[in-house]
Parts: sequence; structure tokens; C-alpha cells
Amino acid sequence: MPIETPRPQDAPTILQVATSTGVFSAEELRVVGELLATYFDPHVKDDYEFLVYRNGNPETVAGFACFGPVPLADRIWDFYWLGVDRAFQGAGIGLQLLHAVEAAMRQRGARAVYLETSDSPAYRPARTLYERHGYARVAEFDDFYAPGEGKIIYRKKFCAT
Repeated sequence: MPIETPRPQDAPTILQVATSTGVFSAEELRVVGELLATYFDPHVKDDYEFLVYRNGNPETVAGFACFGPVPLADRIWDFYWLGVDRAFQGAGIGLQLLHAVEAAMRQRGARAVYLETSDSPAYRPARTLYERHGYARVAEFDDFYAPGEGKIIYRKKFCAT
């Protein structure tokens, strides 16, 4: 299967994939780097997990996802990042990662997952992906990230209770 947990040596490549998407700001890329450093640090306990999509080569990372349980919430998960290298966009990698993350959450007993994204035109493909695969808009905030750039929160329920 091309989707697996990343190895420490994948961190620079994952960061390069995030950069290549063309949508993440410098600050967002810094956060991806921090999350990767925490994820691979054996002395730090963090609940976020990463998955990577390898495009036929064990050294190539074409996409990544980051997710984890929400503290103090009963079986609610956060889908934090999804990125596909610009060279591989449109090949279904994002959808495969989305399904893999959802399967991992369900396996751990998740009731629902929440994710947030920008309302900017650059994020339209991501919003379309989420909406086509059962994510419902549950909140919107104007001018959240910056003047003229709002935030949209999506939810997908996995079970009734």
C-alpha cells in the first residue's frame, strides 16, 4: 500500500511537499515543521499522527496528512493537514489520504472529525474534496486568518453516539 507512517528521514520531504502545494503560508509551513519535529522526537508525547503517500518509490513522498484526537472531547478528532505535491495533484492522492485518515480514526473509535480551512480561492479544491466526501460546513468566520480571508469548519460524523 502506498500509504504508511513516515520515517524520520521523510521530514524534509514532507515539508517540501507542503511547500510545493502553493497554498500554505510561511507561518503554516513553520507549524508543519514544528509538528514534524515533535512527531519524530522520542522524548515528546504528542497525539498527532502523520501518514504519507509514496508514489511507487519508497523514498518519494507525494502527499501527507496529519490528524489527532481533540483533547478533552469524547472521541472527536482533528484533521489538521492534508497536502499533495503540486506535481501529483489531481491523481486522487488527496482522496486516498482522506480515506486512510478516516479509517484510522474509525479504528480508534472516533465519533466525528472536524477540520478547518480557508475560504480563499486557493483552497477551493480542498473544500470541494471535503464536501464531496461527506463533510458538512458547520461554521464560518469572516476575516479570520486575515482581512478578506475567512475560516470554514467542517464536520463528518462517523457514528450517532
